[in-house]
Amino acid sequence: MTEDVTREKDKFAPETGEPAEKAAPAAPADDGSEAEVGYIEVADEVIAIVASLAALDVPGVVDMSTGFREGLSNFLGKKSPAKGVRVKVTGHTCRIAVYVIIEYGCNIPEVAMKLQKKVKAAVDDMTEYDAEYVDVHVEGVKRREKSALELSLDTPEENPPDNLNDLMFR
Repeated sequence: MTEDVTREKDKFAPETGEPAEKAAPAAPADDGSEAEVGYIEVADEVIAIVASLAALDVPGVVDMSTGFREGLSNFLGKKSPAKGVRVKVTGHTCRIAVYVIIEYGCNIPEVAMKLQKKVKAAVDDMTEYDAEYVDVHVEGVKRREKSALELSLDTPEENPPDNLNDLMFR
C-alpha cells in the first residue's frame, strides 16, 4: 500500500518561499487540460535582459546607463546583457528600474512613457510576470552616433555636381 506523502519542501517554490500555488502556472498537458506538472520560475536576470532589450528598441533611447559596479565590470570585460536594469521580484509581480541615456533633441517625458509601456508589455508578454512598476531614470543625454551609411553620405564627394540635374541623372 502506497501512502500519499507530501513533503513540506514540495509545498513551496524554491528560493522565493512562496506557496507553490502562487508560482507561475504549469505548462498545459498535451491533451490541452491544465495539469499540475510543476512550476515555472523565471530568473530575475532574464526579466532584466527582456527589459533592457525592450528599452533599447524605443526610439529616442541611445543607450543604457551603468552604475559604478556595472561600469567596472564592463571595463574588466564582463558585459551584462541586462545593463542598466534592476529588477525586484515578489511572487509573480516585479518592479523594474531602467537607467537610460536619451537622444539629444527628444522629448524626454514622451520617450520615458513609451519606454515604460514597451518594457511592461515585453515583460508581461514574455514572462507572464506582472510588471507592476517600471521606473525610468534618465541618467544622461547624448547625440545618437551616425551609422556607416549616414557617415558615407556626409563625406563630400571629390567632384560635386554643379546643379540639381547633374545630381538627379548621375
